[in-house]
Amino acid sequence: MPAPDSPFKHGEADASPGFLLWKITALWQRRLAQLLGEFGITQTQYAIIASLRWFEQQHEPPTQAHLVEHAKIDKMTLSKAIRKLEDDGLLLREPSPDDSRAFSIRFTPKGRKLVQQAVVAIEHADDQFFSVLGERQLADYKALTKRLISGNE
Repeated sequence: MPAPDSPFKHGEADASPGFLLWKITALWQRRLAQLLGEFGITQTQYAIIASLRWFEQQHEPPTQAHLVEHAKIDKMTLSKAIRKLEDDGLLLREPSPDDSRAFSIRFTPKGRKLVQQAVVAIEHADDQFFSVLGERQLADYKALTKRLISGNE
C-alpha cells in the first residue's frame, strides 16, 4: 500500500500495468534497435516494410492509409518514414491504380532483398524474446494484447 501522501496508486512499481508495459517495450525496442541497425533502418521503417510485405502476401492494398490503420503509425510519421525509405532506394510511391486519391507503395529490388532478410531476423528475435513463456502463456499474452489494442483504438 502506498503512503497516504503518495500520488501513486500502487505500493510497488511493478503493480502498475502501464509501468510493466513501459519496461517490456523498452527491452523489446532495445533489442530491435540493435538488430535493425545492422540493416540501416529504424523500427518505424521496419514496421512499414514488414507490413507492406504482409500486404503483398495477403493481397491487401499497399496504400499509405492501409499502413496507418495496420501498423498504428500516425500519418505524418508514416509519410516521413516512407520518404526516407524512398530516398534510400528501398521503396517507390506511385498513384494507386484503384484510387486516384491514394498512393501505392512497392518495393525496389534492393528493398525486397532487405525486407526478406529483416523479417527473418526479427522473427528469430521474436522467438527468442518470447521463449520465456510457455505455449499457453504466449497464447494468453497475444489474446490480451489484441484486446488492449482493439479496446483502445
